[in-house]
Amino acid sequence: MAMDISGVTERRARPTLALFGGAFNPVHRGHMSLAAEIEARLEVREILFIPTGHPPHKEFPGISCEERKIMLDLAIGGHPGWVSSDIECRMKGPSFTARTISVLAIDPPPFFLLGEDAFADFWSWGHPEVILSGTHLVIVTRPGSEEERTRKAIIKTLRAGGLLDPLSAGDALLGVRRGKLEEVVWSLPNFGTTLRFLRISAVDVSSTDLRHGLAGENREYWLDLLPDPVKSYIVKKRKYQVFPK
Repeated sequence: MAMDISGVTERRARPTLALFGGAFNPVHRGHMSLAAEIEARLEVREILFIPTGHPPHKEFPGISCEERKIMLDLAIGGHPGWVSSDIECRMKGPSFTARTISVLAIDPPPFFLLGEDAFADFWSWGHPEVILSGTHLVIVTRPGSEEERTRKAIIKTLRAGGLLDPLSAGDALLGVRRGKLEEVVWSLPNFGTTLRFLRISAVDVSSTDLRHGLAGENREYWLDLLPDPVKSYIVKKRKYQVFPK
């Protein structure tokens, strides 16, 4: 069951493209599972994967953006409508999402996929209004995330977007978390876009745990969490044998 209080009901108003950004260090079956579920649930025709260049709030990934894109292309190759972009690989300096969205300048605005753990810090990012104006945010549930931080970030976004009813927002979030709702969609009239909170069933894999595992004694187990072409590439190139300091 879904709750759509966005006012955006016309079929032609729905985006047909979803942006999926991340370090993809390395891309794993959890990423592929999430992309497949998003493709089906949001009924998009295309998913654009964007490997992060140099994230400003995290340690440098260690494996270059170019090489992570190679692995990403191996993982999504042959899947119609799944493509990647090297836009952040080519940018100089830290990779800011607002700058990427501005350079892409996609019209009409696409969906932009974010895990709730990442979205909790959304208002500490540079120029969040650019992201809100240029995309329809899709926040997906993720096990272990701090629910209160997610709630606060969503309420702040709704207020910035022109909605001032935090109580109903909190009730809707609980409905998604408790399985009574699959998703809830709010309109952001100040930005001309929407915010969607979506409960997913995709396999959750910690990239940090994966990198640790690949550098450990039980490497084969962790290799099996990778798409087969990526597994072959990592074994052949002898990648992730040492966990980066």
